[in-house]
Amino acid sequence: MFTTSTLAQLAIAFTGFVSTVSAFDASSNKNVALYWGQASAGSQESLATYCESDAADIMILSFMTAFPGTNGVPSLNFAGACSDTFSSGLLKCDKIAADIQTCQGLGKKVMLSLGGASGAYGFSSDSEAEEFAGTLWDLFGEGSADERPFGDSVIDGFDFDIENNEDTGYAALATKLREYFAKGSKSYYLSAAPQCVYPDASVGDAMAKAEFDFAFIQFYNNYCSIGGSFNWDTWTDYAQNTSPNKDIKLYLGLPGSTSAAGSGYVDIDTIKSTLDTIGSDSNFGGVMLWDASQGFKNTVNGEPFAEAIKDALNGLSGSDTTTAATTSSSSSSSSSSSSTSLTTSSTNTQATSSAVASSAVTTSVASSIAPVVSSSDASPVVSSSAVAPVVSSTAETSTSSSVDAGQTDVATSSSSSVVPPQAPSSATTTVSISQAQSSSTVAIEHTTETDLIPSTHGAAVSDVATSGAPATSETTSAAPVASPVSSSFDEVTSNTFTAASSSTLQTVIISSSSTTSTTSSPSTPVSTGCGSLSGSDLVSCLNAQYAAGQFAGSPDTCTHGEMACSAEGQFAICNWGSWVVQTCAAGTTCYASLADNGADAFVSCNFENNSKMMHKRGTEHGHHDHNA
Repeated sequence: MFTTSTLAQLAIAFTGFVSTVSAFDASSNKNVALYWGQASAGSQESLATYCESDAADIMILSFMTAFPGTNGVPSLNFAGACSDTFSSGLLKCDKIAADIQTCQGLGKKVMLSLGGASGAYGFSSDSEAEEFAGTLWDLFGEGSADERPFGDSVIDGFDFDIENNEDTGYAALATKLREYFAKGSKSYYLSAAPQCVYPDASVGDAMAKAEFDFAFIQFYNNYCSIGGSFNWDTWTDYAQNTSPNKDIKLYLGLPGSTSAAGSGYVDIDTIKSTLDTIGSDSNFGGVMLWDASQGFKNTVNGEPFAEAIKDALNGLSGSDTTTAATTSSSSSSSSSSSSTSLTTSSTNTQATSSAVASSAVTTSVASSIAPVVSSSDASPVVSSSAVAPVVSSTAETSTSSSVDAGQTDVATSSSSSVVPPQAPSSATTTVSISQAQSSSTVAIEHTTETDLIPSTHGAAVSDVATSGAPATSETTSAAPVASPVSSSFDEVTSNTFTAASSSTLQTVIISSSSTTSTTSSPSTPVSTGCGSLSGSDLVSCLNAQYAAGQFAGSPDTCTHGEMACSAEGQFAICNWGSWVVQTCAAGTTCYASLADNGADAFVSCNFENNSKMMHKRGTEHGHHDHNA
């Protein structure tokens, strides 16, 4: 029997429940930043649900897809998480607004990302950018506006995920925002999300001229990823010698699962080894994941991948996140009362092979059934971080792979797949390709027509990993299949194909070398008619071939994974013997251009007015390798 005083004490304890949460420490080397909003895994939990995990330190709302906007009204897109609008057309996101306050009450920082791989954004001048800084402050900061997407909630800063190779105004925008921040009542942050290729074509200028607190560097869908020519040293050199903020924190940007990007996903042991190497750098800040939905649906040893990343970071020496006691009142907890535990909710969507690294070489086609990742929400906008699901198809496939003489394996399998969204971005996606000495012939009997559906954060289409994707997949093998040597390209027995976003500036390196590839990238032959050439001769040959409608040698046949341009300037990739094309973003077209080394060629969607002097990505920046 409780006394009256005891009940009163219990009531006080209940209404003023004291919990210990981690207060955000910008100087820590153990932070995890998660992009949220595009549901790139096919569905996503609420913002508040992810914030309840200790693995989340910074949540980045993605994206503002159009700015300055029509009549001064920018466009936002958070997939199905927000659909109400004001009379002006500006999104009205009451649930996200409440979740922002919940996250901040838990010691998390919430930022808004501008840009993405698709969208009508950019400035014509510095003055236009400076004026827009005032709009951002009024809509999302401590300024005032009649219509605010997040109501009274005030975000903690802005992220520049600019991917259209236009850099005008962003340094001015960052500098002007700093002036507003100085007038605020709390700390605000600025971040940029460059490709690992240095300098970034879109935000490189701003990062060299303005102060940024964080750089969420995308080490995926590029040659400079952990599994490639990892160029972390290039970025530490930038931080120490170029950045106006010498204390800028550099984040190791990674895909949250194999299905989150076309390339760049690595297993947790490789990540731990890499962190052991770079974690002691004074500018190291933690890990960024694209995105929250992928990082929590993918499980490693029974726990979400994002939490495994946090555990790995906590094992580093250095700055520890301070702990603070916070009071969670009934009003603040109500906004997340319907949220479920991340640890438990992730179990109903995890794929049975989600922990398999993209570099794994399988020796048989195993039977795998994973829960379908589905969502009734509106499809995400074509942006720099997510992809709409593609239609499924059934194919009867006969595959013959020859690595050496006398080493041939044939398998017949039936597969039905629903491929989930792929994502993170790449206006400067780069895939190293060299001609392999192995051969492959594939015959497919199409039973359904494959539809091309744009992706959104520009997954690299040259490395389509099916193992570990949170998708429904049934595969029955009639005979064991031996995977080709030195290849991480998983056998795909469905003719379902997801192409990269039409706004993603997909880039492929066509090498003049014909040596066998020893990297984890799938090998793709150099175009038949141009393979013996190099330098400007190679570029001229390729462009002439494209203009004639010959793609990589023939409009009718091709080798799976081969990439080229169409006569209409579309980016093309071979999908099991057939060319699939994607339209480049407005103002861009597909063509080949000369690389800095003077021998190789780039094939990409790039701006039409730059067709004779495409932005060159220096190979000298790709060799600072940590042997993780």
